[in-house]
Amino acid sequence: MDDPATAERLAAIRDYRLTQPTGDAALDDLVRLAARICAAPVALVTIIAADWQWFSARVGTEAAGTALDDAICVHALDADDLLVIPDLSIDSRTRDSGIVAAGPMMRFYAGVPLRLNGVAIGTLCVLDVAPRPEGLSDSQREMMHSLVRQVVATLEMRRLLVERDATLARITVAETALSGNEQRWQGLFENLGDGFALGEALRGEDGRVVDWQFFDANPAWFALWGIDRAAMLAKTGRVLDPAAPPRWADDLHGMLRDGTPVGFVHHIPTLRRWFRGHCFRIDGERFGAILQDITEERSAEGRQSALIQLGDVLRDCHDAAAVAGVASALVGETLNVAGAGFGRIDATATQIEIEPDWTRAGGPMLAGRHGLADFGALHGAIERGEAVVVRNVQTDSRTIGQGDALLAIPIGAFVMVPVRRDGRTVSAFLVHDPAPRRWRPEEIAFLRKVADRVEVGMGQVESEARQSLLIQELAHRLKNTLSMVQAIASQTLRGAIDREPLAAFERRLQALGVAHDVLVDRNWVGADMRATIGQVLGVFGCDDRIAMSGPEVALDARAALSLALILHELGTNAVKYGALSTADGRVSVDWTVVDGALRFDWRETGGPPVWAPNRRGFGSKLLRLGLTGNGDSEICFDPAGIAVTMHAALSDVTAS
Repeated sequence: MDDPATAERLAAIRDYRLTQPTGDAALDDLVRLAARICAAPVALVTIIAADWQWFSARVGTEAAGTALDDAICVHALDADDLLVIPDLSIDSRTRDSGIVAAGPMMRFYAGVPLRLNGVAIGTLCVLDVAPRPEGLSDSQREMMHSLVRQVVATLEMRRLLVERDATLARITVAETALSGNEQRWQGLFENLGDGFALGEALRGEDGRVVDWQFFDANPAWFALWGIDRAAMLAKTGRVLDPAAPPRWADDLHGMLRDGTPVGFVHHIPTLRRWFRGHCFRIDGERFGAILQDITEERSAEGRQSALIQLGDVLRDCHDAAAVAGVASALVGETLNVAGAGFGRIDATATQIEIEPDWTRAGGPMLAGRHGLADFGALHGAIERGEAVVVRNVQTDSRTIGQGDALLAIPIGAFVMVPVRRDGRTVSAFLVHDPAPRRWRPEEIAFLRKVADRVEVGMGQVESEARQSLLIQELAHRLKNTLSMVQAIASQTLRGAIDREPLAAFERRLQALGVAHDVLVDRNWVGADMRATIGQVLGVFGCDDRIAMSGPEVALDARAALSLALILHELGTNAVKYGALSTADGRVSVDWTVVDGALRFDWRETGGPPVWAPNRRGFGSKLLRLGLTGNGDSEICFDPAGIAVTMHAALSDVTAS
């Protein structure tokens, strides 16, 4: 259930009452047709529940379903179109399934996901006991998509009929219990928990429905809409609800024509509410409408989705302003407020420094330093870590003295949720609206979770900044140490006749310094292999004659330093005696990764003839040790050019 897609699917299955096989004759007809069209012995309508795959309709099998481990249809849920598996026994996703390796020994599968309101809840599929390398023909594919649309329409119709019948059954039971007593029936109507209204279609000159008029409703309906009977009778449906989509008139026209119930989910911005509704024909031009307030349900889904999204985004944020900006925008959109922001609280709990905040178009920006007293008498609550919830700045005792100033911003209501760390309040999250607002406990809990996550994100950013500063300081000191070693060596050997050993020593120190610079760029968590090779060989000034090829490999610090010294030796020899000592010489540096093993190749061409040296110096010993010091290297003194190959397990040279 931690997976949002799974939660969405299970919610849709519950909403459409598909938790058990439906036994629907219409669906049975559709799977028989699918089997006939695709010449397949088995066809199914499947519903993928939490731990079981139901066969809502089936032909060619007596099984009512399968365990999810054996279900092939789970692989079709994310398919954009038709999923075809020509041979189930060789496909890695399905070869171990119980219906492939045993039992019916299925070999071919083709399935199309069933999407209800955009959520995949199962499939229409066909199976065969023989592989089909050719899959389905174009006409079979087209007919499978047509049948899926019919399955979805059938499930939608079934849901609406079930909900309509349930409502009518409640009314019928009530009418029977009332024994025809009209006054008592009216009392039941008045006391229904859901909003219920009776309406009549209004048609244009061409006979099509253009609007509607409600002529009776129960108290729950008026409470949901926030109007009285007089207002309802004085206005048509479109005037009452300017947000009503244009297609509703066409939906009402079709419902009155053929009696098909209509369901909808609708948001009314002026009321800040979400509704689920169902309309059904009564007689003639009259219809009934049932309305449920699902605002909290939708809000809870939005808050949960925002927390998941916030966690995903914060992992990739490496800047305090970015962390605050992302969190503020998510909170603002989720809670539908005018503005939101995150701020640091000073040690005295009297000042708040708000990071760049989020506002709706034209809303007030609060980024910058503010005294907490500017918002009212909040110091004590913030210092104790208590959330400050103000529904109306002009009536709340803590803000009444600042009410006019806050309204001028304009802030009419706000919530400030502090975060404590190490025994004191260190930050707070602020949301505000221009008009009075009744903040719900669920919204306060959501803000606390966001504030905690943002504080953790800020702490991570600050920790990364401190770590980067420390690494830079260590890098500076290490380079100074290398320079000091070089100076000591130079002074010590100043009188030596042969300067070549000193020069070689200095160049090796320089190679270590280059590798060190690459590691510093990656905060010592790994050095990019291409960057290391490029920077070490770049000192020879022959970039136009050195070709590099290979995938991305993040070397660990030890391997990066080893590679730098190896490349320095190879490059120095190439410039002095090898391919880079002539105008036409070339060097190719290639590396590959196969089956968890790294192979490194150095090849020289176009240089003077090559022969094996009479003695082995430090450079030769270094090359023979290889990348990890295990000696897994080959040096070939081909007359056409030296060739060096080294091998290492990828896990031994890469940053973990």
